[in-house]
Amino acid sequence: MAIESNRMLGFIGALLTVIGSVSAFLSLAQFFFPSLNIAGVGVLFGVSGLVGIIFFMIAMKGFAGDYKEPSIFNNALYGLLSSIAIGVVAGVLAVAVAFLNLSSIILTVTPNSAPSFTADFLQSIMGYLVPVLLVVSVLAVVPAIFYLRAFYRLADKSGVRLFRTAGLLGLAGVAVSMMFAFIGFLLVLVASIPASAVLAISVVGAMISYVMWIVAAKAFYSIRAPTRKAPPLLTPQVSAPAAGQVKYCSYCGAENLPDAVFCAHCGKKL
Repeated sequence: MAIESNRMLGFIGALLTVIGSVSAFLSLAQFFFPSLNIAGVGVLFGVSGLVGIIFFMIAMKGFAGDYKEPSIFNNALYGLLSSIAIGVVAGVLAVAVAFLNLSSIILTVTPNSAPSFTADFLQSIMGYLVPVLLVVSVLAVVPAIFYLRAFYRLADKSGVRLFRTAGLLGLAGVAVSMMFAFIGFLLVLVASIPASAVLAISVVGAMISYVMWIVAAKAFYSIRAPTRKAPPLLTPQVSAPAAGQVKYCSYCGAENLPDAVFCAHCGKKL
């Protein structure tokens, strides 16, 4: 029963994580189209994603106990913690870069008036944050590897090879994001594309990573609890009569009861 409950927790958690990923795309839409008023919807999707991650971790903890394989949960936990650490590092770097270049940003966007958070202002900030995006893309390999290892362990124990596909998709999504971030960084340096375009093309890698959670949901749903084998039926054994409890016929050698007078086989007198 524990495997069945963990299976449903993992399935629901993966689906909620997919739903929560919508908040990232809404934030991107808000960046390019500031007139959109979707902040409340984005928060709702973000909370769904947080609940999904909690369910996912509970399920991985349960499977680690069910299959007696602690590395299932440990690798998932390391992946989550490293993701949080990367988010903190990204935030610190973004604030530091923006603060160090704040005077240049203000002069570029609003040289004769007070700065305001308009679309042009945000676009100018992106020009300074492209290196941060590149660093984050490289660091994202660490949690992807931990999740890959967790899914591989779960695939070995559960027999559902689809978990391997989910882990590989997560790593592939990070690799694609890293490649696009690097190419975008080079193109921004030579002024071929605006800085905001780097953010847009990085969505391709992010979408591959989110497909990972869809595949993971299908994999969780495919787990089946091991069936218990019925004990073998015991066939009654007829014990041979002990010596001295039978009378053998001297003519045909057949067994007879101790008090028999005539042979039950040949009919001759014993």
